[in-house]
Amino acid sequence: MRKSSDVFRPDSGYRVFLLSMITFGLSYGLYKGVLDNYLAEIVAMSSFDKGVSEFFRELPGLMLVFVLALLYLSSAERIYRIGALTMLIGMVLHAVVPPGKVLVILAMFVFSLGDHIQLGMRSTLPLQYAREGSGGAALGLQNAMYRVGTLAGYLAVAVVFLLLKATEGLYRAVFAASAAVVAVGYLSTLKLKGNSETDAAKRRFYFRKKYSKYYMLEVFTARASRSSSPSGRMCWCCSTARAPWSSASCSRSPPCAFSWPRRWSGGSSTASATRSSW
Repeated sequence: MRKSSDVFRPDSGYRVFLLSMITFGLSYGLYKGVLDNYLAEIVAMSSFDKGVSEFFRELPGLMLVFVLALLYLSSAERIYRIGALTMLIGMVLHAVVPPGKVLVILAMFVFSLGDHIQLGMRSTLPLQYAREGSGGAALGLQNAMYRVGTLAGYLAVAVVFLLLKATEGLYRAVFAASAAVVAVGYLSTLKLKGNSETDAAKRRFYFRKKYSKYYMLEVFTARASRSSSPSGRMCWCCSTARAPWSSASCSRSPPCAFSWPRRWSGGSSTASATRSSW
């Protein structure tokens, strides 16, 4: 296994970044490990209420394109810090607000917003800090640090709830501990070295009316399609997953107008050519 010093440039802030990855992973493990039981046992949410809460928890994913558009002049480090601060606010809300459905959903929304803001930067920064030709190894280390932290959070929750009785106070203590861990991660991000360059050309978002259907499909079905199509190939129009050995662009006859084979790891040449023709 390669050492982190062999993967990252010595003048980058990779040590601080990897530390923040562990803390954010640990915080998420603590949070996610108790959230469902907290909603059911303390907040007393019904199945319908849980569906509503999931809508607002995923809403930041829909809003993300607009949030990042507002931050397009900011460096990756700054966006990463903004995401961490938003996550901290959301977790503090979980620890202090009364267990009312509206307030709890608000706290979930704020934390999820911060998590979504930070999500893309978790891949951008290690690539920026990596030595030439070591981008894949940098992403692997980043993901490993986050997963180790998350697993540690899950294990800590399991041990705590095996030893102690599940009460509202215990849930709040876990949320408070998670907030403290996020705070450590946020403080570490303040020490990140360097500032990634912004887009000097100040490129804008371009939209074409005739592709409105495709834009809506991207917004509302991309997440579901990624999880439901293990082969990595699907039809963008009807969301029909296809076998990896299939050469047809869509299983329907005739094929859908917006279908093409694509792999999630980077997209096929057909997809790239289609995008470039826009």
